[in-house]
Amino acid sequence: VAISAVAGILKQLKWPRKKVAMKPSEIDPEGICVGDREGNHWLQYESTNFPLSQELWDSLHYVEKTHWGYYSWPREMMIYAASEKPQDDLPYEEMSEGEKIIFEYFSDPDFVEQLMEFLSLEERKGKDSFNPRRFCLFKVFLPILWPHLDQLASDPYESSQRCVCEITAGLIRGSKHWSFSKVDRLWQLLCPLIRTALNNITVETYTDWGTCIATACEGRDPRKLHWLFELLMESPLSGEGGSFRDASLLYVLQGGLAQQQWRVSELLHRLLAYLEPKLTQVYKNVRECIGSVLTYIFMIDVALPHTRPTSSPHVAEFVTRDLEQLKPLTSESEIHNHIHEENTQETDECTQAVKLLKTVLKWLMASAGRTFTTPIAPVETDESYDEMKQDARTCLSLMSQGLLYPEHIPLVLAALEEMASSRSWHARFSVLTFLQIMVFYNLFTLLSLPAEVLRIQKMVMQLLLDEQLEVRDMASTTFSGLLQCQFFPLDSSLQRQLQTLSQTCLPKARGELASTDLVRRHAGVLGLSACILSSPYDVPHWMPQILMDLSNHLNDPQPIEVCVHINSYINIYLKTA
Repeated sequence: VAISAVAGILKQLKWPRKKVAMKPSEIDPEGICVGDREGNHWLQYESTNFPLSQELWDSLHYVEKTHWGYYSWPREMMIYAASEKPQDDLPYEEMSEGEKIIFEYFSDPDFVEQLMEFLSLEERKGKDSFNPRRFCLFKVFLPILWPHLDQLASDPYESSQRCVCEITAGLIRGSKHWSFSKVDRLWQLLCPLIRTALNNITVETYTDWGTCIATACEGRDPRKLHWLFELLMESPLSGEGGSFRDASLLYVLQGGLAQQQWRVSELLHRLLAYLEPKLTQVYKNVRECIGSVLTYIFMIDVALPHTRPTSSPHVAEFVTRDLEQLKPLTSESEIHNHIHEENTQETDECTQAVKLLKTVLKWLMASAGRTFTTPIAPVETDESYDEMKQDARTCLSLMSQGLLYPEHIPLVLAALEEMASSRSWHARFSVLTFLQIMVFYNLFTLLSLPAEVLRIQKMVMQLLLDEQLEVRDMASTTFSGLLQCQFFPLDSSLQRQLQTLSQTCLPKARGELASTDLVRRHAGVLGLSACILSSPYDVPHWMPQILMDLSNHLNDPQPIEVCVHINSYINIYLKTA
């Protein structure tokens, strides 16, 4: 309570800052135009245009709200006047009574030492976290704190590190209106302090440092924080300190970049170029963190109507490069029915591809859906890649739920058709599970494209004739669901096709030909059964004839006979009656 009260008093004592009005029409004559453009390019973070002198610092127009300018500008845009010289140090004689009391206490070394000892105490073991109320207290530059901060930053103890986080975030936020000389002096002290603290980062404190940097960067013009961003970009995956430190540094960097949204495209390009050669990291925690960072790198690359292409990294270019490296996972020798000989050593190329895929899967799960089906389906149920099996399944599920624009549907179906012809039956099986969800989530869009509906129907019929029993069963389930939602009609042509397949003669002699005939006959029976199961609430005109056709297969060999149980159909109608 006392800390909150003092922070509130300091806020009330804050000196007013002059603001100047800007007319958006003068800086962006194009009017409303969404995305990166010439009219808002001046807000971008550029290493060639850092304000490294008082003159440059005062000449720039700083816009602290990071969402301004991307879509439109405020009608009345007021920004702080950087050229307005603030009064850095008010003489003691000119202070108000309230300011004098605050100044006297925070200038007393004994008081500050006791305060630091109190703030660095552990209150609830294992439950303490970054305290925003304490952070507000330190939005004032306190030179007397530096000896204590150096000592706390060198101490790896949890409560000491948390105290440094809160003070550091407060100082960065509090320097918002400082003059260049004072800000530059602050960063000359803060940069070594942050490096020391990050070298001592632990499992208990890495989340606090992530919160610290995110809090410090929230609602701030990135050009004013170039010291911090350049520091965080200094080899976050150096390997010094082990995999945990690398993952923690990425987490901290991510916290800062995420707050800046579209205004740090140069940093995002630099970070992507740095991370791409390291996507095949040996350590799982580092790969997972890279996958999470990739989500923020590509966050602005969205295909929205009337939106210009972003100057940030593009997903399509990244995926194209990675698909080449993932080809070993889709080669026939690797995925044919997912059978691996014992004692077979994986090639270095395949091992690297597996590591790359693990990282990409983490990115896809965090991004919740991208058109990236082909390399994932072969390993979705592969027992030899047990670690990423669940990730692959989750990714396919998320991607199948994505909203598709009409122009994207042919591309998705082309990828599914490619997998439907794969030698891996697991991949062919995955096509059907993906198709079920994709059609449901994009039903009306697909129904407006008759040619694509026909492609899906042909694909399901192709998989209904698959040589693998599991694929045929799933194709039957998919076929039934599509009929039930009236995705395509059960016309006389389709009915005759199924009846013709079900009437395929089975030769007495066993062999490859007999096996092919059995598959065709089984496919026809599965298709007819799917027709019955697609109408659980009524009796269409075609149902009696199909039931009669199915009765002819009651004595067929397995696996046909097991899917022709008239009682099961009767039970369905009894349950839904």
